[in-house]
Amino acid sequence: MATRDEVYAKFGITAEAAQLFETELGTLLLWAHGIQNDWHVEPDRETARATLQQINRSTLGQLLIRVRTHVDLDDDIEDRFTAALEARNRLNHGFYERHNIKIQTEEGRDAMLADLVCLHDVLFDAWQIASAMTGLAMQALQRGPANSEA
Repeated sequence: MATRDEVYAKFGITAEAAQLFETELGTLLLWAHGIQNDWHVEPDRETARATLQQINRSTLGQLLIRVRTHVDLDDDIEDRFTAALEARNRLNHGFYERHNIKIQTEEGRDAMLADLVCLHDVLFDAWQIASAMTGLAMQALQRGPANSEA
């Protein structure tokens, strides 16, 4: 039987996964802007700072739309990222309201915890994929264009 503290802790852990996914998409988007503008060849701190500020002001949905313009996502990744956006929205926009007074009973807390486990799984998966994409992007940058075919 789940306790209130377990529900609250899982909510926080799930929110962390959502935030890490969002941060990773922002990093990937900043990388894409840097490549597009050759900041790795000739740094432009002011434009990069302005770009980062714009990224930081963006919602997760906006980031996902913007990432899609720079990165070709296959259908599976697209579906996972879309599911993560929906999961984050379910979490942050009315999770407790939807569950209403379930937190008052053991069965209700168990249902809430089960919902949070599902949301966390979706968000964690998307974060791991986005993190791997960012890692690969950084490796490609470090190899440089001459060595990228090797």
